[in-house]
Amino acid sequence: MCEIGLPCTNYGVKLRLMMFDIRVMTVVLLAFAFGFVAQRGGVCGVLAARQIVETGGVSRLKAFIVASLWAFAVAVPLAWFFPSHFALSPSHGVIGLALAAGAFYGAGTIVNGACVFGTVSRAMSGNLSFVAALPGIATGAVLAGVLQLAHLQDAPKPSPLITPTPVAWIGLAVVLALCVATLAGVVISHRRSGVGVAQLMRAGRWRTSLAMLLIGVIGSALFMTASGWSYPSLMRQLGNAAVGRPADFPLVTVLGPFALFAGGIVSAWLGGRFVLARLSPKQITRSCLGGAMMGSAASLVPGGNDAMLLSGLPSLGLHALLAYPAMLATQLAMLWAVRQWRRSRNARPAAITALNDEKVARER
Repeated sequence: MCEIGLPCTNYGVKLRLMMFDIRVMTVVLLAFAFGFVAQRGGVCGVLAARQIVETGGVSRLKAFIVASLWAFAVAVPLAWFFPSHFALSPSHGVIGLALAAGAFYGAGTIVNGACVFGTVSRAMSGNLSFVAALPGIATGAVLAGVLQLAHLQDAPKPSPLITPTPVAWIGLAVVLALCVATLAGVVISHRRSGVGVAQLMRAGRWRTSLAMLLIGVIGSALFMTASGWSYPSLMRQLGNAAVGRPADFPLVTVLGPFALFAGGIVSAWLGGRFVLARLSPKQITRSCLGGAMMGSAASLVPGGNDAMLLSGLPSLGLHALLAYPAMLATQLAMLWAVRQWRRSRNARPAAITALNDEKVARER
């Protein structure tokens, strides 16, 4: 049976194959670009939380907000003007589950030491200990599947932005204005510093604002083109196949992660940042455990921090609006607790030394 709108001829078959090839090639090119950009800007949610705890700065968090706004600016018009090809992320409404899963996912990122973005960035720059997060994610996803945790979530509901209402148009106009202002700021700052395209390609690091702008645009286009392109999706399918559970391997799920990794490696090499680090048993253990926590939590949210930031939040999905702040709050709380513990541990020797000095002074 032929698809609606396509003739039942060889021409119709060729047309469908050509459209399929274009979609796959689009995912490969965008995923490569995503990996390249992610390597340049320090776009890790754990780094953003650490900046807040250690310095009180929020520049990295603002950059993540900018990325989500750019994703909104890309996703919403595509869904409105091309509804037969692009769709916004559905919304899930179990409030308690989204909050708990978001918090557990945040704990997993702290245990691992990096989120989905940061794991790719560190592994592809030569710190191969973080590669252990990948089988960890597969294990967590399989465990969630065996326990049927996804069934705790309710049936997906259409995004509240699915219809271009007057309020939605106003919201899009506001977001576009903010994006234009952000773009102008990035362009002006780079012109003042005299940084050109050639210099950017060779630079080891980009400004976080530029990196997150591109992450928002590229990532949104990726999720709108194929939701299963990311490496956690591939890890989930590989985990299912390893234990004999049903698994599906469409080309975008296989080629997308490889293009992502290739983009990260090329970016690190061009920027002079690819340095093989010695494998750390401690980090391997942390990445395995943290990855398992992230993989299982992603089945409950649903989605990891990449999907939440670049697909769920721009679509105003209730699960993302709840899970992402819960993830961030957990990251901040855990990092703050670790910082306080280290301070108290370092303060004890100093206090003991002071007491001993006082005792010696008294004896004299």
